[in-house]
Amino acid sequence: MTLADHVTRLLATPVTPTADHSWDDTTTHIQRFRLPTGEEIIAKHNTTAAMFAREHHALRHWAPALAPHAPRLIAADPEHHLLVMTALPGTPLCDQRLDPTSEQHAYRQAGRLLRRLHAAAPPQLLPDFGQQRAAYIRAQLAGDTAPLTAEELAFTHACLTRLEDLPPQSAVPSHLDFTSRNLLLSEGGTVSVIDFETSRYEAAGRDFLRISMRALLARDDLRDAFYEGYGRQPSPAEQHLMSLCGAADAAAIAVTATANRQDRFTAEGHIALQHFMRTNNAPAVP
Repeated sequence: MTLADHVTRLLATPVTPTADHSWDDTTTHIQRFRLPTGEEIIAKHNTTAAMFAREHHALRHWAPALAPHAPRLIAADPEHHLLVMTALPGTPLCDQRLDPTSEQHAYRQAGRLLRRLHAAAPPQLLPDFGQQRAAYIRAQLAGDTAPLTAEELAFTHACLTRLEDLPPQSAVPSHLDFTSRNLLLSEGGTVSVIDFETSRYEAAGRDFLRISMRALLARDDLRDAFYEGYGRQPSPAEQHLMSLCGAADAAAIAVTATANRQDRFTAEGHIALQHFMRTNNAPAVP
């Protein structure tokens, strides 16, 4: 049965495929359909039950706080890990060619959206965040650690030791893949956020990490605009957490991507890890 067949059965109405939005190097299937009314919808088949559950929860409970700048859930099929949601206008921000003023405006909007997401539900306490995160990364590094050098591996393990020493963390509803490829910019200049499959309660510092290490890393103007939209800069404690998690995550990404022959992600992991080693932020305790 095709994805179109599943959506037709779920909605009890015929649908017409109009575009495939699936990402390379992933097994998640995302397709755009048109209803008989002319409305465009998105159907997403998540690879695992955990990914489906995270995105389903976020679309039900957190995305409404971002309306109309996040998808609205239309229907769900837990048995087949299928979600149907409204289609949002625009194309990924990473694919746009904008002048600096327009870029700053877009990232300022992105900061506002992330702040609204973090406030979508009351915070929770994660008493052993650092220990759990360090254990997860250590498991990723338990086998062949190619392509990490001995120096990179030693630096990573130093970060993991300090990560284990972190105090309990206040956690908020988090996206955890808040990057320019998951931010849509419409022709009218409005930003929306998509792709909640990694979302969960997490320390806010980790939700700043991906966009900080990618789009904002070499652009102080975009970084200033983003955090102006968010309403504040990361606190010293959040910056410390970002350094520890950033270095550890980068090492794990480089290793797992190499094992899976995902050269682009291997390169991204190495660039990020080298950044933390150059700045020497990660081992420092504030």
